Amino acid sequence: MKSWRAIFNKEAPLSDDELINYLKNEVNADEMHDLEQKIAASDFNMDALEGLSAFKDKSQIANTTHLLNQQLKKQINKSKSKRRKRNIESQQWIILVTLAILLLSIFGYLLIHYSR
Repeated sequence: MKSWRAIFNKEAPLSDDELINYLKNEVNADEMHDLEQKIAASDFNMDALEGLSAFKDKSQIANTTHLLNQQLKKQINKSKSKRRKRNIESQQWIILVTLAILLLSIFGYLLIHYSR
């Protein structure tokens, strides 16, 4: 990385269709040259191309992508429901214990301070 400011790359990643067409060699020479420049300029695009090229059967890429997106949505929905469950009412014991410790600390301080 040239600079810490270079982490925010302004170029958008290549689309799925562009990567798949590149892998299937269904692009003309000019488009191929442009795609290769974009791939070389971005580590993200390079990793995406490397991962897609690992597929033996290129027709399964769309099915696998759809399946991964479904699993990701399911996982996100689970974490959202867990966050909703963690409201202030379910944490009453934590609040009570914290208050008890705080009161005991104040009482202990006052007892030690005024017993001299």
